[in-house]
Amino acid sequence: MSSTNLTTTDSNGMANQPLPPDQISPKSVVVRIMKLKDVFRRNWKLLLILVAIGGISGFIYDITHKKQPVYTATMTFNLGGGGSSNSFGDLGSLASAFGLGQGASDANIFAGDNFMIYAQSRPVVEKTLMKTVKINGRDTLLINYYIRHSGIRDEEWEKSDTLRAFYFPRAKLPEEYTKLERVAMSQIYTRIKSEMTVSQPERKSSFMELRCGMQDEMLAANFIENHLNTIEQDYRQKQTKKTREMYELLTSRADSIARVLTGTENKLAQYMDQNQQVVVAQGQINQTKLTRNSTFLSTIYYQAVQSADNMRLSLIREAPLFTIIEPVELPLYKEIITPIGMQAGIALGLILALIIIFLRETYRSVMNEG
Repeated sequence: MSSTNLTTTDSNGMANQPLPPDQISPKSVVVRIMKLKDVFRRNWKLLLILVAIGGISGFIYDITHKKQPVYTATMTFNLGGGGSSNSFGDLGSLASAFGLGQGASDANIFAGDNFMIYAQSRPVVEKTLMKTVKINGRDTLLINYYIRHSGIRDEEWEKSDTLRAFYFPRAKLPEEYTKLERVAMSQIYTRIKSEMTVSQPERKSSFMELRCGMQDEMLAANFIENHLNTIEQDYRQKQTKKTREMYELLTSRADSIARVLTGTENKLAQYMDQNQQVVVAQGQINQTKLTRNSTFLSTIYYQAVQSADNMRLSLIREAPLFTIIEPVELPLYKEIITPIGMQAGIALGLILALIIIFLRETYRSVMNEG
């Protein structure tokens, strides 16, 4: 059997060395380009039609799913203060006398990233939404303004006539919600949680940033401002809970001592008025006893009042301090979401056309060889 000669000759009869299998000759490149030109010539109408169909479909999608602009409100603040001590100093002796111990445990229940989770928690968000705010000169419940202007009616509630017509008649506590109000609040909170973020711009700083992006400028600005107020009020209430309870107890006991002291002083005054000329020893003993009781109660009362005042100062000292670094400034940053349906449709149409052309040409090649 004779071996196959792989050597080629040119037009002058000179032998050419065969090309290695991993190289392509310029002639083969030209041949392939000519073939692609023929393929395009046979299928350009199909390519144009599928790309046009994809582009038109994407354009229709963009028209029917037009995105509203998003207004972003940002507020930077610093959370400081809130330090508590293990001892109340001058309160020690009185607290021991009342059986309250020498001090109170640390009331700081928030630390680190816990604050970020707390600021976005549902109870705090609900308190903000149930506030009455003045927008465009009118008092309105913030949650009802959110329902009307956030876009939730046209997106999440588009297929529910009941929810589209829903609103809260008044501010309510969570335990007062009806079944429909619980459903509505749950969906509203889910949407707000995706619109709002609490972050720390710089890990080395103590600054915090509260940000939200909503479809209405006044809604975004008012929500951020009122939400920070809610966080501050709720945070202060929880941060100073134990100290506030002790302050209320000391105030109550001071009032009780004051009532007893007033009664003793009245009895002493009446006894002295009725017995001005009495020289009997028994009468003098009674007067001395009432005087001693009045003096003792006066001393205890003044100590209780001073301790209550010191406790009130401690309450102020332990309260956290929210300092606004950058308030919300109008007009807000407006982000217009560019629709990409048409571009995506053209790309999908092009890919589909290439697949169909490949299958057609493959089938044509097989049939020709057959």
